[in-house]
Amino acid sequence: VEFHPFLFWQNMSLSLNEIIDLDDLQALMHFFYEAAGISVGVMDADQNWLVSIGWQEICTDFHRLNPESRKNCILSEGRIQEYLDSKEYLTYPCPNGLIEVAIPILLDDVPLGYFFLGQFLHHPPDHDYFRRQAIAYGFDIDVYLQALEKVPVVSKQRIDYLMKFFVRFFDLLTRLGSENQQRHQAELEIQQAREQLETRVEERTSELNRALIEVGDLAAQLNESLKRVGELAETDTLTETYNRRKFDEIVIKEHHRAEHGEAPFSLIMFDIDHFKKVNDKFGHSRGDQVLKHLSRLIRGLVRQGDLLIRWGGEEFLILLPDTQLEEAGPFAERIRQEVEQEHFTEIGSLTISLGVAQFRKGDSTDALLKRVDNALYQAKQEGRNRVIICSKL
Repeated sequence: VEFHPFLFWQNMSLSLNEIIDLDDLQALMHFFYEAAGISVGVMDADQNWLVSIGWQEICTDFHRLNPESRKNCILSEGRIQEYLDSKEYLTYPCPNGLIEVAIPILLDDVPLGYFFLGQFLHHPPDHDYFRRQAIAYGFDIDVYLQALEKVPVVSKQRIDYLMKFFVRFFDLLTRLGSENQQRHQAELEIQQAREQLETRVEERTSELNRALIEVGDLAAQLNESLKRVGELAETDTLTETYNRRKFDEIVIKEHHRAEHGEAPFSLIMFDIDHFKKVNDKFGHSRGDQVLKHLSRLIRGLVRQGDLLIRWGGEEFLILLPDTQLEEAGPFAERIRQEVEQEHFTEIGSLTISLGVAQFRKGDSTDALLKRVDNALYQAKQEGRNRVIICSKL
C-alpha cells in the first residue's frame, strides 16, 4: 500500500539503514507477520519503505483505488503528520472503518523513521456498515465483503502490549546499531593508523632516528584507539557508567571469590522515582541530562573498586565487593539522602528507590539479581524514596 511521507521526516542526519541490517529487519518483521497475522511496515526518514508486509486487500484493492475513499486515507495520513511528532504512540482510526497505529523510531530523541501496525479491527466487523460503504463507493459488494473477512480482529489490549514491545525493541535495536557503528569507526581508525605506520616506516627507512620518533607517536595513537574500543565495549555512552557487559565480567570473579569463602559482595539496585513524568514534562533531552547528573553524583559517592552500572533506562546497579548487608544497607541510605538533597537543573529535586541484597553461598547470579530486584520492587510498592534490604526476600 502507498503512504505519503511527510516533510518533518526530512533533513535528518542519520538513517536506519546506516545502523540496522535491512535484511535482518525484513526477516524479523516477516516472522512477526507470520506469527501475529497483522500488517506491518517500517519507513525511514528519507521517505523510503524499508518493510511493507501483509497490507489488507480491502485497502490496496478498494480504499486506495477509489478517488472518494482514498480521500479518507489521505485524511488519516494528515492526522499522523499533525500528531505523531509529539506523541510516542498514535492510534488513528481510518474513516474507511479500519484501525492503524504508529510509533516513531528514535535515537537520542531524533526520529530515524516510523513503525506501523495496520488495517485491523478491535471488534468483529459491522457488515451492514461495510455493505453500505460498498454501495456508496460503487464496490462489488460480495468481493468487498470477502476482503473484509480477511481483516484481523485484535483487541486494544493486545495492540497496546505489542506497541509497548516495539517501542522497546526499536530503542534497543537503534542503540545497539549506533554503538556498533561507533565501534566500527574506531576499528577503521585503528586500521588507518596501522596503514599509516607501515607507509611512514617504508618512506623513512634511511632516516632511522626520525622514523623511530614517528613510530612512537603512531604507536601511542594506536594504543589510544585500542583503549577507546575497549571503553566503548564496556561503557554506557550516555552516562559514562559501566554497562551490563562489564558487570557480567566482574560478577563472575566476585562470585568465584565469594563461593570460595574469600569475601562476600552485595548489590544495590535503584531507579529514579516517577522518571516518566520528567520525560513527559521536560522532554527526553532533559531526562538524559538528569541521568548524566545522577551518574556523576553517584560516582562521587561510591568507593574505589565499586562498580556503577546503568542497568537499563533509569535503572542502575552498584556492585560492592568485600561488602556485607550491614555495610551495604547504610551506604544505600546515604545515596538516597544525597540524591534527595541534590538540585537538578530545571527539574528541582528528585528521589530514588533502592533495593539491597548480599550474595549467599550457592547463589547463582540470576538468583541474586532476582532478590535485589524484588527488594527494589518492594521499595516502590511501599511508597518510593526508601531503601529495602533483602534479608529474607
